[in-house]
Amino acid sequence: MSKTLDELQKEIIFEAKKGFPILLSGAIVFLIFTLMPLVFPIEAVRLIWIFGLGAIFPIGILISKILGVNLHTTNNHLGTLGGIVAAPQAFYIPVYIIVYMKIPEYLPFTIGLLAGSHFLPYMWIYKSKAYLFVTLGTCLSALFIGGFLVDQAFTLVPLAISIVYGIGVLLILRELKASLV
Repeated sequence: MSKTLDELQKEIIFEAKKGFPILLSGAIVFLIFTLMPLVFPIEAVRLIWIFGLGAIFPIGILISKILGVNLHTTNNHLGTLGGIVAAPQAFYIPVYIIVYMKIPEYLPFTIGLLAGSHFLPYMWIYKSKAYLFVTLGTCLSALFIGGFLVDQAFTLVPLAISIVYGIGVLLILRELKASLV
């Protein structure tokens, strides 16, 4: 017997815990990015951003394993959809490289807008308003801070993103707790 869409959503929400370990990982990585300009020259920081983004997913998987969260819900079509929604992030890498080569001071702006926008479909997949907050908070932070405070962007944008992701995790945990009541 086939499951209804509502049943699939409830199942993935329960198993994957709305994917919060990935957001938690992102909060940690962007917090580390915030501190990078204090330790490394800006040229190194820019490269760290390009390569460091690749750490978010594996760290998120590690966090999910530690917390007992199943992010690989392969028996649920919405899990497959979640993977498909996340996959275009790989196609943004050439954009990041070109921005790095041509206008590197706008890397936080570009990464924030593109990375933030990809969270919007998770609002529907996980029935979560927290992902709307994450999308809007990340994109607007990157737009305004990265677009207008360019000189401080490599410090302020990752700090803002880290805070937005952290709040997103707290909102998701509250949603999960409310669904158990």
